[in-house]
Order: sequence, then C-alpha cells, then structure tokens
Amino acid sequence: MPNTQKASSKTPKDSLQAAKEKASPESSRGEQLQELEAALKALANENQFFETLIRGLPGIFYCFNDKLQVLRWNRNVETVTGYTEEEVGSISLLTLFKGGDKSLIRKSIKDVFVNGEGLAESTIVTKDGKKIPYMFTGVSTRINGAPYLMGMGLDISARKAAERSLRESEALYRLLGERITEGVVLAHKNRFLFANEAAASMFGYTREEFLAKTPESMAAEPFRPYFLELYEALESGAAEERTFQARCLHKMGNELWVEGKANFITWKGRPSLLLTARDITETKLRELSMQEEAENLRRENVNLRSSMRDRYRFGNIIGKSTAMQEVYELILNAAAGEANVIIYGESGTGKELAARAIHKMSKRADQPFVPVNCAAIPANLLESEFFGSRKGAFTGAHSNKEGFLDLANGGTLFLDEVGELDIMLQVKLLRAIEGGGYTPVGGNAVKFSDFRIIAATNRNLLEQARAGKMREDFFFRIHIIPINLPPLRQRRDDIPLLAEHFLKVYSGGQGQAVLPGKVLDALVAYDWPGNVRELQNVIQRYLTVNRLDFISPEPVQAKAPLSQAMENGADLRGATENVEKALIKKALDQHRGHKSRTAESLGISRKTLFRKMKRLGLS
Repeated sequence: MPNTQKASSKTPKDSLQAAKEKASPESSRGEQLQELEAALKALANENQFFETLIRGLPGIFYCFNDKLQVLRWNRNVETVTGYTEEEVGSISLLTLFKGGDKSLIRKSIKDVFVNGEGLAESTIVTKDGKKIPYMFTGVSTRINGAPYLMGMGLDISARKAAERSLRESEALYRLLGERITEGVVLAHKNRFLFANEAAASMFGYTREEFLAKTPESMAAEPFRPYFLELYEALESGAAEERTFQARCLHKMGNELWVEGKANFITWKGRPSLLLTARDITETKLRELSMQEEAENLRRENVNLRSSMRDRYRFGNIIGKSTAMQEVYELILNAAAGEANVIIYGESGTGKELAARAIHKMSKRADQPFVPVNCAAIPANLLESEFFGSRKGAFTGAHSNKEGFLDLANGGTLFLDEVGELDIMLQVKLLRAIEGGGYTPVGGNAVKFSDFRIIAATNRNLLEQARAGKMREDFFFRIHIIPINLPPLRQRRDDIPLLAEHFLKVYSGGQGQAVLPGKVLDALVAYDWPGNVRELQNVIQRYLTVNRLDFISPEPVQAKAPLSQAMENGADLRGATENVEKALIKKALDQHRGHKSRTAESLGISRKTLFRKMKRLGLS
C-alpha cells in the first residue's frame, strides 16, 4: 500500500513565524538561514498561487478602497476596458461609467460598504467608447482597519441580446397574430388564453366575448370528444402536430366548418394548445354536396343493377325505415375513412353485421376481419389472446401463438361487448392503438400491427368511463364515429321485409311460404325484446309448427289459405278462387308488384295475369 501522511495545517506565514521563534544563540546560523529561506519560498509560492487564481478568473476581478481607487485587478480588466496596468491603478472606478449608470454604481457601492454585499447591473464604457453590459457582484471587508470592496463582473451582452431578441420576437408575433387573416387561438385545458380578432370575428364574437367562452362550447356536439382526444394526443406526446376539420357553432346559432392545425406548446409554464384556423364552410359544403351527389349517383347505379327484391338491402342488413337509412349513411361515412368506430345497440340488433358492412366497403376489405367477444375470454388469458405468447411463457404454451392484433394486421379488429374489457388490458391496448406497439406474453421484442378498431356494446360507455369502469383515454380513442342501431320495435316498417327474408332462408327450397295478414299484424304489434335475432327464431318456429310462439304473449295461430277456405265453408269454386287469389297475391308480393316477373313465376302470360287480377279484385 502507498505511504500516506497527514497533511500539515501550517501556512507559509506560520512557518516563517516559527522559524523566527526558533532562532536562538544556541542555534547555528546556517540552520536559521535555511529555515528562513524555506519559509520565504513557501510564502512566495502561496502569493503566486493566488495571483494566478485572480488573473485566471472568468470575467473581471477588482478590489478598491472607499475612495474608489482600484488597488487590485486581473488581466481581464485591462483587456475589457482598454486601460493599461498603469492607467487602471491611477483612475477612479467611476471613470468606467456614464450618466445614470455612474449614479447607480455609486449608490450600489455605498450599499455594499453598509450592508456587506450587493449586486448591480450596469454598462461599462471602455477607453475607446465601446459600451458593454455587465453584472457586478461585490462584498466588503476590512484589512488592517481600512474598508475595501472586492467583487467580480460578468459580461451579459449575450443575455441582453437574447432578451432584446425575445422582446422583438414577442412584439412581431403579436403583430402577426393581429394582422394575420387566419384565426389564432391559445388555450389551456378548457379556457382561452389568447385569441386574435380574426378568430373572434370568424365565430361572430368580439374578442372579449370570445375569450369568455370555452373551447368545448365552440364545437358542435359530435365533434367535442374529437377535440378532447386531439388535446390528449398532443399533451401525451403521441403527436407533435395535428391537422383538423371540425363543425363548429357560430354566435348566431348556425354551423360553420373550420380547418386548421393544432400544436402543443408550453406557455408561461403551462401546457397549452396553439391553434390556427380558417373558415372553410363554403368549400366544405360544396365538397359535401359533390360527395353526396357522387354517392347518390353510385347508389342509383347500384339500384338500377339490383332487383326490386334487393332494394332495401345493405350488405346483409335489411331495412327501409328512416332509422335504418340513417344507419346506412353512417356506415358509408365510416367505411370511407380510417377512424375507429363504436356501434351501440341492444342484443340482437345486428351490431356485427354493421361492423362487417363497414369493413367490406372500406379499403381494408381484402384484409382480415377479426371478431372478438370481449366478454367470453377468461381474465387470465386476455393478454395472451390479444398480444400472443411465446413458447414456454406459461404452462401449456408449447409453441408460439399469434394474438388477435397479429391476426388483424392490415385489417379490422372487431371488439364485441367492449364494455366488458379488463381495465388493465385497456392500458396496453391503448398503447398499441396509438402506435406504441405491444409485447407478446413471454417475449421481449416489441411488435407493431396496423389495425382498425370497430367496437360494439349494449352499455353506456360514457357512464362507465365517468364511473371509473373504463379508462377515459381508451373511451375517447374508440369513440370517434358512434353508430346507434335502433331496436326492432322502433323500426316496425322493416318487420315485413325481415320476415320475408327469413321465410326465404328457411323455406328449404320448397317454395317460399306466405304469412297471412293476421300473423303479419301480430309480428308488427309485438314488442321484440330480442330484436331481429328473436324475429329470426320466431319465423323458423312458425315454419316448423305452423304457429307463432312469442316469449311472453299468447301464441297466434295461423292457417294456410286452403285450410282457411275449407274451414270457412267455401264451395269448390269459391275455395279455388281463394287459393288462386292467395297465390297471385303472394307472387306479386315476392316480385314487388312486377307484373311480367309475377306472370312468369306463375307460368301464365302477362295478359292472363291482368285478366285474373281484375276478376279477383287485385288490380
């Protein structure tokens, strides 16, 4: 181990004093001289160290007396001021300042001598007239009873330039904000911090009126969750900038379309949203009108190429009611984009059919559609089912297994009963939705999947989010395009169409049955707690047992036309006419009144059909 010695606490001055005290008549003159020389040398080294330290300090170092005569300084004083060593020692400190700065420095020095320390900001005027801003610090001390002030000065030219530039920039940005024709808005949470005149007038307000409003109140109802999601995405760092188009509310009550960009910034220490926006109402309405016209032309083309029977079909969805036409419109809009969709509806309303229709009409139609019943997966298997697993990750994992996200890559992930999804899984799924990737159980490599979410539920997800049963960030990520499927009791006009469809499906190729008016009336009058799925089951049972069996009401008996004619006591001719009339009416219903097709299906000529219809009172 290296030798260690305790450091001496004696200073060179102590050594010199000790040498003097040790000197005695008994000591040899040579020893005294050696000790004195060593002490003097140590003292000189100490003085040289402090001289080097002072000269090497950044900025300028100074020491002066109460008469403001500079007694000590470092080389930087000479370099900065332009005065030589001889000149610095002969001038007053106040020579370096002019005007108000001179008065400021005189007062600051006086305060330091009184208070013991001080700080001042002033401008030095060099020998050649150059002005340099400096920050001065000083402390006072007494040496041999006389007062002195020692301190340092630091060049703050760069800081001053930055402050000046910042002030100029702020003035420029404020001028631009006022003169620019686009609306400029700064918002924090649900409160406006700044708005220019263009933004306020765009919505019909004065600037004071606009600043008194809240950002949420400016957006039309369907777009409010969209703006909340936009703010959260920027605040979380998921995106640095977002472009947007939204429908907003004018002061006069009418709606306008606004387009712009949103950036997340820090303003005065607070996370804020900076938006630039312009009114695109005229352009957007023209665009929507063109889209609507194009869509109408497309639909007309489809209708022309479709039979009368398929007139009220939308994929595998059947319905002609106003409520269903609105659903079709929403499905078309959802299929045209990539935003996530949430489908609300009671059990049996056809939520998966709507999801598949969106997928088949989207640009992902050729990619997988992966349905997932969130309520049917055990909690301990949720993560592995969604994200996959690696061999050996748990008991029974004998090989690598792909998860739902792997299977849905490029396509659509349908989350049925999404309200049952475990809240912890929502966190990991949200990360994958936002592009952060996911890790299979037992793996360590992050994977990525390009999938679109279409979710479905019969619950009120907003209430679940407010109650803490669903994460709000997950809710707003999937709740972008909501579609509400009406229950069957709210679309009774569709019941005959649906009944006819199921009759055709379950007739088994033996000729489609016809529902008597009494049976059809009973179907329309029933409340249908099980919706379309229950109607499907009722029709299937009717074809099997020849009667209607509902869940709760009394069954409605139905007889075939021939049986009814016989029971009513009709003679052969009357019974024949009744059957003939029923068959013609059935064929007309099947072909939506198309006479040529009806005649062809009955095996008679069009002329004969018209004659029989007139005789039987069907014309």
